Amino acid sequence: MEDSCFYARRCGDQLRVSGRPSHFLGHRIDLGPGRRPDGIFAQWDWNGTRLAAHNDRYGFFPLFYFCRDGAFGISSSIPSLIAAGAPTELDERALAVFLRLGFFIGEDTPYLHIRALPPDAALTWDGALHLESGGYASAIVAGSIGRDDAIDAYIALFRQAIARRPPPTRNFILPLSGGRDSRHVLFELLHQGWRPEQCVTTMHYPPRANEDARVAAALARELDLPHVLLEQTESPFSAEYRKNRLTNLCSDEHAWYMVAADYLLGRAHPVYDGIGGDVLSAGLFLTPRRLALFETGDARAIAEDLLAADEALFTRLLPRGLARRVGRELALHHLEAELVHHLGRPNPVGSFFFWNRTRREIALVPYGLLGALPSVFSPYLDSDLYDFLAGLPARMLADHAFHSDAIGRAYPRYAAFPYEDKNAPAADTFDNAAGFGRELARHLLPRMPSRLLRGGFLGPRLLAGLLHRKSSAATHWYGATALYLHQLEASLTPS
Repeated sequence: MEDSCFYARRCGDQLRVSGRPSHFLGHRIDLGPGRRPDGIFAQWDWNGTRLAAHNDRYGFFPLFYFCRDGAFGISSSIPSLIAAGAPTELDERALAVFLRLGFFIGEDTPYLHIRALPPDAALTWDGALHLESGGYASAIVAGSIGRDDAIDAYIALFRQAIARRPPPTRNFILPLSGGRDSRHVLFELLHQGWRPEQCVTTMHYPPRANEDARVAAALARELDLPHVLLEQTESPFSAEYRKNRLTNLCSDEHAWYMVAADYLLGRAHPVYDGIGGDVLSAGLFLTPRRLALFETGDARAIAEDLLAADEALFTRLLPRGLARRVGRELALHHLEAELVHHLGRPNPVGSFFFWNRTRREIALVPYGLLGALPSVFSPYLDSDLYDFLAGLPARMLADHAFHSDAIGRAYPRYAAFPYEDKNAPAADTFDNAAGFGRELARHLLPRMPSRLLRGGFLGPRLLAGLLHRKSSAATHWYGATALYLHQLEASLTPS
């Protein structure tokens, strides 16, 4: 994660500043006269009296700021803001949702006074903060377009998106999974005459089956492309710990990607990423029941459905006072307010997950963990392509075949090549869970008691885990959350 920071504090008539006065992150794509730039980027500039910051239309490059008691800071790194003096009071509304949903919504972070820059933002600070946002980009409603015509338009617009993002060097890398998003990118790059230096696939920690490795390797062989398979060499605990820090404590996913981040950052080549393709064109998270619920327009009922998980984790793991303060009712109320922004859109389910989970969590891979790379291209976020896909009616995507059919039509030679088997048997988790539990115990026990963890529940179980592997493996249902809360608490008193 790129960690440059700008900090300013007004002291009487004096203004004290430190850090980098100007900074650009990501990449910008010129679409010609009269059109705003495309690409994923964020930047700020300080002219001696006024700081101005802005970002891309989606706000996918993570940039955070605070403004409190005459002080202002902006950075892609929350730890850098905290080190500069940002207040660390917890945002209990934000945490109430995050701990249940797994990602932050809107502009939330774990901290009340540290906010993510919203999409299409224009922020200025000259002693006072001024912030405007274009909000969530509107789709071009497809109207009565038929499915066949929509697939043809998708193929053409995706070709345009790749053409706008040619690799700046022949030495580029394509992370390749067993799914559709990266395959579509690969096929179109080859169609336009660009062969990656290598395709890279990452093995997963159990319980996820390693279908990515099987299918991606077979596809690379079929296309006669160099293929690198990255095996996990770091313990799940260590990867989770590093991931939490490098994603600014804003994600419960991505530990498995740490080995890929290390590999790709070590080579510093341009990378293509398939972010957004699943939600925009494959109907990810779209089910008939969920769509019907969104179409009712009842934000409260939708929030109830999204937060239907068992509450045992919170009542047992969190101290009673904290558990009450981040209770389910608070989470429901906060989530409901966000859901309202997506109701009435052509694909309201996709809109909610794109602008929240994809923007605030999934983007932390290409523009967080890989944020220091010179170019990470995301063709599904091309403005023309996004506007088209986001305008398709949800029911056109409900069978989850739209993206597969588009790939098959565009590249018929490989139409029958299989994708990953979602029903492949899960890998055994016992050894990984036992190892995680034991490392968690060794890390947390010397650091107890805790303000964010309930020692009466956690302490005896961690001790038991040091003595018995079965007890250690039994921490799997709360271990990652316990580590997250420990790291969050440690961040409240920076060294």
